[in-house]
Amino acid sequence: MASIQPGFLLGEMGWYGSTGIPATLPHEAEAPESWKGWRRQRLKPAIAGYLFPSSWSLFFLAAGAIPMFLDAIGYGIGMDSNLALGLWLTAFGLLLLGAIRAAMQQVEGSVGKMLLWNLLRIETILLGVLTWVFYNQTSSSIVLMATLISIPLWFSYQVRIATALAWPAGRWLIPISHVDVGLSKLENGWIAESKRWARRPLARRKVESGEVGDTWMELVLFGVRHENQDFIAVHFVHPSGIIMDPFVRKPVGKEILFSQLGPIFADVPNVSAIWTLFDSPPVSPAIADWPQEMVPPWELEEEE
Repeated sequence: MASIQPGFLLGEMGWYGSTGIPATLPHEAEAPESWKGWRRQRLKPAIAGYLFPSSWSLFFLAAGAIPMFLDAIGYGIGMDSNLALGLWLTAFGLLLLGAIRAAMQQVEGSVGKMLLWNLLRIETILLGVLTWVFYNQTSSSIVLMATLISIPLWFSYQVRIATALAWPAGRWLIPISHVDVGLSKLENGWIAESKRWARRPLARRKVESGEVGDTWMELVLFGVRHENQDFIAVHFVHPSGIIMDPFVRKPVGKEILFSQLGPIFADVPNVSAIWTLFDSPPVSPAIADWPQEMVPPWELEEEE
């Protein structure tokens, strides 16, 4: 029998440390019965690469804001104001850099989507105003107020990015036996990008704001090939471009980072509404058997 390769579905050993690859994770839920034959593919946790830049961001925020604050109250330490401003701006830049890095490591990730999601908001205007205040040093009282405002502003960016990246990353796949996967039979709202299977996006559907949360999402059918086997995958895509696992347990909304503020800032979807949206698969292709080497060993034992 071929060697077992459950890493294709369950992830790499390095993602989980010394505990090894777990059979299930606390947040994971089984798909509805209508999804029989489909399997979850875990993707690399997006939050992992964000921890380092966000930690340094806090350091640079303090390194820039504290000297400006002390100078505003008359106890300056002699640091050049432009240097302090540069350190302060670096703090915000590192948060965006961490988000961009996460986007670049995602399947079908988009740096452009991540930047637009983070910058097309009222907080960006506030960031520009504070930068102008610090650069022009209009008055000590205004600089003092701007310094204090910059702390919750930084926190809002931190919460927004970390909450989105902390959502479990994953997609659902099924092996196919024919290149005609039923793209011509998609329901209204889907926009086909291909007439038959290919290793690229096949079709997209915009999930309007209000269907699963306060913001829009996107469903993408994607062609995947691995070890000479063709698959069709369903991506549930956040406006930032992050691919989110749709089948998670309800507590994920409470156990995510910054559980109270996170859903407000990060536009994360409602878990219950997701289950309604994913009541059945968008396509019903001619399926093939799962390659035995890709099936987790404990499932093979259950079948025996």
